Amino acid sequence: MEHEINILLEAITNTHLKKLIQTHVKELAFDEESKHLVIYADNAAPLHELSNEEMDEHLRKSLEKVYDPDITYEIKLYKEHQMHEREKQIPHEIHQEEE
Repeated sequence: MEHEINILLEAITNTHLKKLIQTHVKELAFDEESKHLVIYADNAAPLHELSNEEMDEHLRKSLEKVYDPDITYEIKLYKEHQMHEREKQIPHEIHQEEE
């Protein structure tokens, strides 16, 4: 995970955005199939700052360089013991009906 954040940091040209990502982003969850990235920030202040229009444009350009030109993304608040996006998509035994 740290490796993915470092790759994203290399693609960012805006100094303020780079500092925000470096300091406050705890995790990235990328779904290859839907080309959707979830960025987890550690508290609400950087979450809102990353969501503003100017930062959004810089972030989108950087994400397109690293991932894909058709990438979509959202920024969420990081919670310590949350279920990862990819884990939510895996059918677990307790959710399966017996045939």
